[in-house]
Amino acid sequence: MTMANVIDISEYQDPAKFDYQAAKSNGIKAVIIRLSVGNRRDNHAAEHIANCKKYGLKWHGYHYWYNLSGEAAFAISDAQSLGLTSSQYFFLDMEDKTLSSDWSAQFESFRSAVGDKYKIGLYCSDSPYKSHFDNAKMVAEGVYRWIAAYSYEPANYDTWQMSGEGSGGFGSYTGDVDRDYDKTGNLFKEEAQPITPSTTPLYRQIIGEAGYDTDSGIYGLGRSYDNGKTFHVMDTVYGRIYRQQDGDSIWPFLQPKVGTIKGEKGDKGDDGTNGKDGQTWQPYIADDGYWHIKMISDTATQSIVGVLTSGDADILTVNDSYRVNGTISNVPTAEGLLTVRTSGTEVWQTYIDSATADCYTRTRHNGTWSKWRWTTQWPNS
Repeated sequence: MTMANVIDISEYQDPAKFDYQAAKSNGIKAVIIRLSVGNRRDNHAAEHIANCKKYGLKWHGYHYWYNLSGEAAFAISDAQSLGLTSSQYFFLDMEDKTLSSDWSAQFESFRSAVGDKYKIGLYCSDSPYKSHFDNAKMVAEGVYRWIAAYSYEPANYDTWQMSGEGSGGFGSYTGDVDRDYDKTGNLFKEEAQPITPSTTPLYRQIIGEAGYDTDSGIYGLGRSYDNGKTFHVMDTVYGRIYRQQDGDSIWPFLQPKVGTIKGEKGDKGDDGTNGKDGQTWQPYIADDGYWHIKMISDTATQSIVGVLTSGDADILTVNDSYRVNGTISNVPTAEGLLTVRTSGTEVWQTYIDSATADCYTRTRHNGTWSKWRWTTQWPNS
């Protein structure tokens, strides 16, 4: 059974009572609204249009034709003021009994007046359509044929008005509503929207794709931030390639730990004139602020591994030696040599002032630091 997908309404359907949502829920996708009749506007055309937009229903218009003086010009202008556009259909309803027999000539006059302002359509019953119009000519001219036949399906149509009086309503609206079937779907087809090319440059972010490094030419997996113009390879068959920015990113996490690194005893060198016993190498920060490495001849002797310019001496509880030169909390003076010795939980710190060579000492016992004590240095005589 053919199901209606379109309805047509006019001022006979009160928009204050009409149930648009129920019509939509029952498969209605488009509405053909009577916009005008003779030389006047349909009393509820504007309200029906507004409600179709509100409920998301496609809409088109039709004009009930009397063939009055100036009627075509009025109907076309009025449709435009109601918002009908060139992408919508405007049907001429030819059914009134007062019309003279030259229906085809009247329609052609109306079609000519419409021009390209709207898509043109014709409504009439099947019998007068076959009597007054050449179907092949209508098809060739692109006229959308809306044909009424209540007891059978007409042979030639684009939209078929299947029922009229006695059709019943939708939902809470119980009045009659004409049912129609649009077999081509043109009345509810979505119009293609033109695409405006973007003038903004588009860049594709490339991560983990294969290519050649723009600096070295090495092939591997890499990344690009500018759509491949600059390509940095990270992983190759020879291993991973690191760049300065990689080191800069990880350095803030390594810097706090580097100051605690001690050198380990080296392997014993080869025998011979160039052979050397194993040595200890330790890193340290020099006065220039950079890390250096030095060899310690006596592996039992602790060496200065860093220059302290800030911090707190209370937290230095590991065997080591430090050059103090800056704002350090809990040391006797601003510049000197600090040595730390530990045994179990006991900690002993000694401090030599660089300016006076005075010696100080203190201990941490059971988690509590003693005060710094200035030691007396008796001369060796």
